[in-house]
Amino acid sequence: MGAVAGFADPPGRRRTGWRHRNGALTGLVVLLLALLIGCWRQPPRLVLAMNPWPGYAYFALAQGRQLYDPRRLSLDVRNFVDNDRAVQAYIAGTAQVIATTAIDVVTICGLAPERCPVIVFVVDESRGGDQVLARQDVRDLKGLVGRPIALDRSSLSRYLLARAFASQGLPPPVPSQLRFLPAAVWESALRQGTVAAVVSYPPRSETLRSALALNTLFTSRQLPNEILDVLAVEPELLRLHPDAVLALLQGWRAAREEERERQVGARQGMADYLGLGPGAGTAVLEGIRFPGPQEQYELLDPRQNNLTPLLEQIRQVLDANGVIPANTPLPTTVDTIARSLAKGL
Repeated sequence: MGAVAGFADPPGRRRTGWRHRNGALTGLVVLLLALLIGCWRQPPRLVLAMNPWPGYAYFALAQGRQLYDPRRLSLDVRNFVDNDRAVQAYIAGTAQVIATTAIDVVTICGLAPERCPVIVFVVDESRGGDQVLARQDVRDLKGLVGRPIALDRSSLSRYLLARAFASQGLPPPVPSQLRFLPAAVWESALRQGTVAAVVSYPPRSETLRSALALNTLFTSRQLPNEILDVLAVEPELLRLHPDAVLALLQGWRAAREEERERQVGARQGMADYLGLGPGAGTAVLEGIRFPGPQEQYELLDPRQNNLTPLLEQIRQVLDANGVIPANTPLPTTVDTIARSLAKGL
């Protein structure tokens, strides 16, 4: 018995071993929990589709200057050559957020009702930025009747043309007049006379004006409160991650505020981003207007319903021009994000 007893563990040895093993297990559990919590706290990833336009440029400038809160938002800005490419990216589901015109938002709802977004913010109003520019031998819109016109495939261009012609009591251009040409060839097409006019906006319009003597036949200044640029998001994204959407707009606002504090440098950054020469940043902003908080509420508050008549008019014009069907659902609006932005939350 004495020999057998010699093989027994001394008192407390077994409990000490378990204590070490329990401590190691506890440490492992804590580490796993920390990793899991870290994964849960990863900020939502937002893909923003947009095209070169001064009002949208602040989203990209804010990213370049690290003005977004990385704890609340992981942003992927995708800059497309025109509105139509941005719209197609949103419809395809490769972007959950889009900066575009209210006209193109209505188009999304017509082409893909299941992807119809919610308008959460009015980025700006075009007050002269969108233009119909013509060769010098064309003096007015009547001179464009029956003549070829270059434009991109965005609904904005079709809408602006229809409203421009209607302002002079003219029917909209017929499909055989429309030339959906790449913007890179517009200058040569105008110079050679293969088109009589183009529908353009900054930065393209600035590039064309610097190269050619052109007549301005019509601008969005003649359509006050009508050509609105907005931020629109997937309804499910807004439901799950409203704070990420707010963080996106807070970064945009921070870029705008930085511009007010150091205007020359910031506007040169704008010009550089748009691919324009020195001093052009100020010029391109002259054709747009930024609504204040009160106007945001009035436009976006569903109870006031102030944006719906414009959206209905857009639907009718696009339907008449064969862009979308008459039964296209209209996008909804919310003012909660704009209110939080104004409160500085």
